[in-house]
Amino acid sequence: MGLSQSSSMLFGGKTSAFRDGNVKSILQRVFFSTCAFVALAAVAFIGIDALPGDGCTALLGRFGTDEQVSECRTENELDQPLINRLGSWANDLVHGDLGYSIKRDQSVDEIILPRIRNTLFLGLVAAVIAFPSAVVIGLLVGRFPKSRVGRIINAGSVIMMTLPEFVTATILWLVFAIWIPIFPGVTVVSSDASLAELLPNVWMPALTLAAVVFAHSMRTTRAGVSVVQMMPFIESARLRGTNERVILFRHILPAALPPVVNAIAVDLAWLFTGTFVTEAVFNYRGLGRLAIDAISDRDTSLILPIVLFSLAMYLTMSLVADIVVKILDPRLRVERR
Repeated sequence: MGLSQSSSMLFGGKTSAFRDGNVKSILQRVFFSTCAFVALAAVAFIGIDALPGDGCTALLGRFGTDEQVSECRTENELDQPLINRLGSWANDLVHGDLGYSIKRDQSVDEIILPRIRNTLFLGLVAAVIAFPSAVVIGLLVGRFPKSRVGRIINAGSVIMMTLPEFVTATILWLVFAIWIPIFPGVTVVSSDASLAELLPNVWMPALTLAAVVFAHSMRTTRAGVSVVQMMPFIESARLRGTNERVILFRHILPAALPPVVNAIAVDLAWLFTGTFVTEAVFNYRGLGRLAIDAISDRDTSLILPIVLFSLAMYLTMSLVADIVVKILDPRLRVERR
């Protein structure tokens, strides 16, 4: 048996064991994420239940008498012990019943599903604008950190990260709705409007969000590339005469991507769970705007599903990021070859 064949068998066995360990680690991560969601859902129910007021007090307001409030609570089973209500709510949730909003006299799924769709649409548009450009520009700025253009971009990204959302939204609103009126400044369509009707209204909030996540992801990419290109294996590749483009895209970028993937996952979860300030500024009928209205109305039956959706999104994005990072591991790429 030759030396190369022995080495291939040795490293192939190690990589196979590494892959099996990754699969086990991912399965464990899925299990713990599921357990975390269940535990946090119970904590969220108990915490929201402990807040002053409920659907009946929100419906009747300060003019409701004690008898009216008591009758409303009995009718909606809000006078049951906490453990009974928690069990009933969990059972309904498992069967796809999100509950009923007493304040709005409407089932929660009819209220929240269009808002989730709108927020996902907004987040997707912002992500498509921000993330590809952030990775490409961060890669180039990190590769040439001392260039004049790189310094300007880096300084601009710092400004974009430090500006509050409402300031960025106001600047974009002034430019693209007043000076160059190409986009509507305020969303006037209903929450259940079609995506075609919603499309003209999505650009202003999407650009606002894209500015924030672009700066974060670009700086993460730039920092990763700056560190990786100084590592010995990059110097070795250059000494072997490897083409700079090959070094950049086959060596530097894959090694710098793991922290970028984690940053993008967090930003995506933020985009997909409702951006309160931006949606409020542009009156965009998404999940963030609905959460503000529900908190203002003390509509606890509506607040809870919003909290659960946010929990599920953050846990899912974190899990997906872990899986992608493991797939990007060079030891797995060696085995696939």
